[in-house]
Amino acid sequence: MKKFTLLAALIVSVLVTNAQSFGELEWQKTKIPAVALEIPQTSSVTQDAIVKKLAQLGYNGKESKGVVVYKGIRITEISSEPLDIYLSVDRKSRKEKDASTVYFAVSGAPGQFVKAGDDAILIQKINAYVNNFPAWAEAEALERDIKDQEYRVKSAEKKASDLQNDSDNLQKRLKKLQDDIEENKKNIEKQKTEMENQRKALDILKARRKN
Repeated sequence: MKKFTLLAALIVSVLVTNAQSFGELEWQKTKIPAVALEIPQTSSVTQDAIVKKLAQLGYNGKESKGVVVYKGIRITEISSEPLDIYLSVDRKSRKEKDASTVYFAVSGAPGQFVKAGDDAILIQKINAYVNNFPAWAEAEALERDIKDQEYRVKSAEKKASDLQNDSDNLQKRLKKLQDDIEENKKNIEKQKTEMENQRKALDILKARRKN
């Protein structure tokens, strides 16, 4: 059983270490080695998710030409020492606009970026940290969907309220119209009586003519 547990742990360790590959992040005409990871979310969602998480740690990066730069921040999951982080999130391709590629470059000293072949434990920690990004992006996408749906609900509620108000107004107009019709019927009857009275008066006057 212990052998199986150790073997499983070793497999997980290898999978985490190799979960991402190293790519290159271009910044200020320089190619920087960076861990690259594909995420099935839009670049906007993915970048916002990562930036918000780092902001929760109290770190706000500065964006420059599509790269968010964090200077001297501490990510304890990676290192107890301050790090410079360079984050870039690109759309995976023109056809796959709902997928993105994250480039996460880590530097422990100015210009000295972690690259493939460096300290295996450090790379494993970086990979393990980057492995959080898909879940963060999924959570961000869900929050956006919730906000969008809340907006749709409010819009539907407003439309229903407006229609109800229209219905109430129409009912009032209908009631007034019905009252006007009843009043008109009474006026018609009165006018008919008046008309008959006037005819009778006319007949009386005509009867008084001298032949």
